[in-house]
Amino acid sequence: MPKIYAFIPARSGSERVKNKNIKLLNGKPLIEYTIDQAKSSQLITKTFISTDYKNLNSKIDINEDIKVINRPKNISKNTSLDIDWILHLLKKIKDDKPDLIVLLRPTSPFRSSKFIDISIKKLLTKNDYDSARAVRIVKEHPDKMWLKDGEKIIPLGGFNKKGEDFHSMQYKSLRKVYVQTSSLEILRTKSLIKNGTLSGKKVLPLFSDYLNSFSIDYEEDFETAKKILK
Repeated sequence: MPKIYAFIPARSGSERVKNKNIKLLNGKPLIEYTIDQAKSSQLITKTFISTDYKNLNSKIDINEDIKVINRPKNISKNTSLDIDWILHLLKKIKDDKPDLIVLLRPTSPFRSSKFIDISIKKLLTKNDYDSARAVRIVKEHPDKMWLKDGEKIIPLGGFNKKGEDFHSMQYKSLRKVYVQTSSLEILRTKSLIKNGTLSGKKVLPLFSDYLNSFSIDYEEDFETAKKILK
């Protein structure tokens, strides 16, 4: 059986929403929703939290099974890369490295453990894939977007093989485009170390619905989340 660990990032310096990870949603710190999802998974065997919060244990309800790893300030900036704290965490757990890392960001309170487990099983059957990432169909299509060029604007999408401009076409005639969500990434540890990137060279899409892709990034997202909970 492969070792499958959940890695939860909890950086304290959120700029758009202050202390977002521990902000209360329906009386419960936001990060605890993600912790519960990891605990409810049938395939995740260990869960680690990487954080620069001081005494995170005193701010939220953390089971003794959850390992909290203190993250250095130099890799906890708003410009720091995810791979930095992930490699730091892997170094901390030394010889106990997992086969798969399930990256669960605290901003997705409605991601289901069922979606997590189905996604893990999909990647386990695709040995030639380096990672898997949650995506959803875009609402605002890039072929309908424009770039400013001096005093004029030019279409971002350009033209199809027939020379027809995409921006004048009906939505159903446009190419299917997906946007990544922050709700779920599953990484092969060997690939991450070998390639030095999270995604690697071959990425498996995990098509997600509204709730599994919902992310809290702004204050108004908290209000939307409260309405969903009701």
